[in-house]
Amino acid sequence: MDKVSPMIVAAGSLCIAMNEIIQTYHAQGGSAFAAKYGPSGKLRQEIEAGAKVDVFASASTEHTQALAQQKLLGPFEVFTHNDLCVVVRPELDLSADNMLDVLSAPSVRVATSTPVSDPMGDYTWQFFKNAEKKHAGFYQLLDAKARKLSGAIVPAAGENLPYISAFEDDKADAYIMYRTNALITKEALPHLNVVGIPDDLNVRSDYGIAADLYSAAGKDFVRFTMQTPAQNILKKHGFG
Repeated sequence: MDKVSPMIVAAGSLCIAMNEIIQTYHAQGGSAFAAKYGPSGKLRQEIEAGAKVDVFASASTEHTQALAQQKLLGPFEVFTHNDLCVVVRPELDLSADNMLDVLSAPSVRVATSTPVSDPMGDYTWQFFKNAEKKHAGFYQLLDAKARKLSGAIVPAAGENLPYISAFEDDKADAYIMYRTNALITKEALPHLNVVGIPDDLNVRSDYGIAADLYSAAGKDFVRFTMQTPAQNILKKHGFG
């Protein structure tokens, strides 16, 4: 009988970096992990419903903490961070200074991820709340008009990332996303601009990772993600 590989499930935003970490870990003598990626909230629900995993890496510590409290995973570690930014068509001339005015304009189609199922959506709505303090009415306006184009389902194998197809299919003028996703989108569509959200409005995300209580391979992999080789890989892909 073939040996079953240990399994890691992880936030979709980690896909490229995590695949490289898995390869590096295996090259240094660690187990050969299989991996599955998707919205962290949906992955948490699958684990709560009985899915067996060795490691869960979430874009929000809320999910790893909840699973640890239910004894479905062991204690979690914060192993990296991410920030929001705006990827935008150049003709909008968006900057940090005019960001709230431009995103508020009725003609500007703003795309986001989906709250609850995907932490990137949750962080985006927190950004809307933060912006409300400077721009009265911003939250209600963006809450109503934001187009939730990612985070509800996992893209099929070989399918374009939703951040890229949103612009290619002319469904968005601006997309609020992680800095790491922006690097991938910019590489695919170099004409787009990437604009950082001002620090006083931005939402810094804590990524949590935890192993199954009884998985030695999972616990060893979690330890590896905290070490310099894995941390350097994460930084190379825009995390930090």
